[in-house]
Amino acid sequence: MLRPGNYINQLCSFFLAGILALSPISNALAQKNKSTQNTKLTDQQKAIHLLDRLTFGPRPGDVENVMKMGWEAYLDQQLHPEKVADDAIAQKLQPLTSLNMSNEEIAKVYEPPPQVLQQIRDRIEKQNNVSAVGDEVKTDEKQKPQNSDALTDPAKRRELVKALAEMGYKPRQTPVLELQQAKILRAVYSERQLQEVLTDFWFNHFNVFAQKGADRVLLTSYEREAIRPNVFGKFEDLLLATAKSPAMLFYLDNWLSTSPNAKMPDFNQLRQMRQNRNPNTPLGQGRLGRLSTGNVNREMRQMEKQEQREMKAAQRQDEKMAQQQRPQAKRSRGINENYAREIMELHTLGVDGGYTQKDVQEVARCFTGWTLRQPRNGGGFYFAPFMHDDGEKVVLGNKIPAGGGQRDGESVIKMLAKHPSTAKYLSTKLARKFVADNPPQSLIDRLSHAYLKSDGDLRIVYKTLFTSPEFWSAESYRAKIKTPFEMTVSAARALGAETNGAIAFHRWIQQMGEGLYLAQPPTGYKDEADVWVNTGALLERMNFALALSGNKIFGTGVNFAPELKSAKPKEVADYFVKNILHGNISAGTRATLDKTLSDPQIVGNNGTDVAKIAGLILGSPEFQRQ
Repeated sequence: MLRPGNYINQLCSFFLAGILALSPISNALAQKNKSTQNTKLTDQQKAIHLLDRLTFGPRPGDVENVMKMGWEAYLDQQLHPEKVADDAIAQKLQPLTSLNMSNEEIAKVYEPPPQVLQQIRDRIEKQNNVSAVGDEVKTDEKQKPQNSDALTDPAKRRELVKALAEMGYKPRQTPVLELQQAKILRAVYSERQLQEVLTDFWFNHFNVFAQKGADRVLLTSYEREAIRPNVFGKFEDLLLATAKSPAMLFYLDNWLSTSPNAKMPDFNQLRQMRQNRNPNTPLGQGRLGRLSTGNVNREMRQMEKQEQREMKAAQRQDEKMAQQQRPQAKRSRGINENYAREIMELHTLGVDGGYTQKDVQEVARCFTGWTLRQPRNGGGFYFAPFMHDDGEKVVLGNKIPAGGGQRDGESVIKMLAKHPSTAKYLSTKLARKFVADNPPQSLIDRLSHAYLKSDGDLRIVYKTLFTSPEFWSAESYRAKIKTPFEMTVSAARALGAETNGAIAFHRWIQQMGEGLYLAQPPTGYKDEADVWVNTGALLERMNFALALSGNKIFGTGVNFAPELKSAKPKEVADYFVKNILHGNISAGTRATLDKTLSDPQIVGNNGTDVAKIAGLILGSPEFQRQ
């Protein structure tokens, strides 16, 4: 009898070889064999293929439903999510209160001011530095924390959380945790599956790291207001929404980008700017309006100094992280090129899109003054004319006249959205996501043409993609490797599991290397097999599969049909091969599985170990593919 660890490791070694044999590493041979064996998909394969790509994997009965209604009808339904009732997911999301909060509300409830945090930390350190009874020796001052994040001792952190709770603050990580939970719940339960797949795709395209300072506060509205509403619209609108999003402005430091000749406005100008940002609140009705003229000036001075202090403090705090993300980037207290570079390299044109370093500099000038008001308090976007470089610019050979103000950045958005290189770059990414790691050039050209002809209408581009001969070719069938997020939620859907999608579930995704909202670089996570296929990753997938099927993930449960327990191991395996893999299993995987079924661990005194067989199927090479 094999020891549990040994047989799992042996299975993983064999399954890894199976994945590699089918992966793009040997893609040419695999595609050649597949094309000669089966040049046309059956109706069942079409249903499976559509569900594999447009959803987070089929649930029990989904394949039959798509075959019954026809793939064309199902595609049309998913392309128009507003036609699809989705009441069940709304109920599951209801307890996650931060999802519907504004940035200001999140800051007020979850994000104590830095000075409050520091006061509590100092108090905790002072209490813990007091020597034990009878011991007059105190901790050396040099050993005290030198920054606000130095409180790493678990006991001290619990004291901090307790103290903040007594002041009315909820745990700071709650908004991010609830975002992660909501993403898992939507992926598992939403009927608007394509919308969820695309929201995940475009968030990754316009990636923002959840753990960068104020982005803990700003991220919820970013996905809710910039990404999700625009995934079926014009790309230009999506690009503009992300450019103006507080989360993106903070993440790539554009809120600090200032003309070298910038001068802080005087008090009257600053007062008028604030009135312009809040036109529905007359000054006479607000806090400043209730003050005398002298007090107003003093208040304005304090507010001005506070904003200056916050910008300088944020710049110092963010400098180290930004340098780690892009070591070669030069930091300055004037114009910041981070966003200008990424909007061209990652968001639109692509690294080979035909722009130069001079274009990066000119675009950075265009976006000076696109800033935020007190981001850590949840403040929103506003344009600050005094920060803007209002001179003439030339971007990609196009002249942008002087004096344009905010229109300079908007002109760049329009220019980039309509550029042929953007059409090619986005088409390549979509084809890689939904067809193959190395998509056919014919498909990229087809999608680029649809993009340019429709003025960047994404719904038209998607329809062109999902009705293309390349998408429906035998070569694209099961040609993609699932990411950790896709694998975990597709496994839950395949078993019809019930889950709350909370920390225990997300921990598995994070252990596999794809923590939700936790990609630190602006590139996001890669969508290619070689990133996710290795022995360690496969072992984590197998362990997750066994934990899921064995009801060992807190908050997640699976109920198997009672009659399976009395069935023979081979019959149980046949059942799951049919209902989870839909008959797609190689001879090698089947032989290894059959050998495992004879192990005494599978058949005990209490009947067949149904959960373990289901877990082995979910950990197989075939289930890693879509």
